[in-house]
Amino acid sequence: MKKNLTLKKVIAIVKLSLFITWCWPLPKDTIKLKIICAGLYQYLCLILTLGLIVGLTNTVRNHLNDPLIMAKSIIIICPMVHVVCNIISCKINSRRLQLVTFEMENFCQLLKPHEEATIQQYIDKCVYFYGGSMLWIYLSAVFVITGPVTLDQPFPTNAEYPFVVYQQPLKSIIFVHQSIVCFQASAQLCMNIFMALLLWTTSARFELLVKELRTVTNVHGLVQCIRQHQRLLQYAQEVVAIVRPFALTTISLSTFALIIIGLIFITGQPISIKIQCVGLAFSGLSEVFMYTWPAEHLIHISGEIIRQAAFDTQWYKQPVALRKYLQIIMFKAQNPIVITIPCVMPALSLNYYASVRKEFEYCFDFDHAHQSFGQIILRNPIRKTSYFL
Repeated sequence: MKKNLTLKKVIAIVKLSLFITWCWPLPKDTIKLKIICAGLYQYLCLILTLGLIVGLTNTVRNHLNDPLIMAKSIIIICPMVHVVCNIISCKINSRRLQLVTFEMENFCQLLKPHEEATIQQYIDKCVYFYGGSMLWIYLSAVFVITGPVTLDQPFPTNAEYPFVVYQQPLKSIIFVHQSIVCFQASAQLCMNIFMALLLWTTSARFELLVKELRTVTNVHGLVQCIRQHQRLLQYAQEVVAIVRPFALTTISLSTFALIIIGLIFITGQPISIKIQCVGLAFSGLSEVFMYTWPAEHLIHISGEIIRQAAFDTQWYKQPVALRKYLQIIMFKAQNPIVITIPCVMPALSLNYYASVRKEFEYCFDFDHAHQSFGQIILRNPIRKTSYFL
């Protein structure tokens, strides 16, 4: 099955997962009416989401003396805020997102047979994690929507409104409204997979360049590799600029949700609640891993690997001018492509993910359960400079 899953099919699946949001960039030749309709639809999604956020915020305000209800409401608010932030980010970066997506699709169309094998290796490596994450995201929405069937609540969420909601047709309208917003949140969470797809595709292009550098045998081919490296660096910088706001939103909200889940877990709640917390914690850590995994790979291949490949060429047989160009490649490779926001978001890597996971594991250490969650976080010297402390 994996062998039949080409890059073209992967792009189509990710695009389908975002269908509810209409956040996949429209083609350059899209008619103006369709662009206007897509914009109005996104504004409608924004209004619907803000309406549910207001209801959940009202629940928090009405139950300040009940930490469990507050925590449940805040955990649901996090993906709702995620929807709002993603829509705003798509609006701000619409033109840039359209350009990098068009280039990714164009790269997919122009793939050569010997390049498809390299791309297939990336697909085989990532398909289970990202495919499973996509399935889990939408199943979670279904579980939330069908919650009233098994739980003692009339609506999918515990949002409270300043008016009577148990009369028809208002009750049905609110149920449909919350269900739509839940599916919107699931689709917006799949934006993380879209951003990961951009990062993995960029890494794959660097790897193709590395293989081409190692097989080049003439001056013309070497010149083409040097030019391709320059263009690829510019494209990678554009991709990083797009990924930054989405990564910041995801990691900030996931970290905040993990803190709330940790507070629930160490306050002596029933085992059923703790089981739910484990599932939510897994989802939060998975969202962080969606970015740190491809970001780590991009750092490695755009730095050490490309630098070594340039050094392994037969540079000593080339003219002095080309040797200087190769020196430029190795010099630029000393500063690999890193996803970070100075003083706001640390560089995304597997070390960063490990520090996040290590912090949360303290919550499940019963030997430390008597300590406050804030003290547990501050004990970890790795994260004292983190952006959320």
